[in-house]
Amino acid sequence: VIYYDVVPKLPMGNASQVATLPEMLGQADFVSLHVPKLASTKNMIGKDEFAAMKKGAFFLNASRGNTVVIPELAAALKSGHLAGTYVDVFPVEPGKNGENLFESELRGCPNTLLTPHVGGSTEEA
Repeated sequence: VIYYDVVPKLPMGNASQVATLPEMLGQADFVSLHVPKLASTKNMIGKDEFAAMKKGAFFLNASRGNTVVIPELAAALKSGHLAGTYVDVFPVEPGKNGENLFESELRGCPNTLLTPHVGGSTEEA
């Protein structure tokens, strides 16, 4: 397990921190994004970051909807550069039951799992 953080952190278990985001993107088979909604994290993963990822890698975003440039993620999936994605957050969150839940460029992309930000809807949350 490798990870990147803007703040140096002590590794846990067998995890080791890498120095830069591009270094992590180029090595990881799975990239899971966990960042707060800040001006500095808006659109932080886009065309250049997806291109830096290993061919065949998977991308997961259960963080914030505005951190990823969705059309660029869709392009990376359709081109076959990324093997798949899981997205639980969107720039505009899905509607309620009975409404058109997913208006997104990710609909119909290969190996794509979309869920309607259900993590915050649990009793534990």
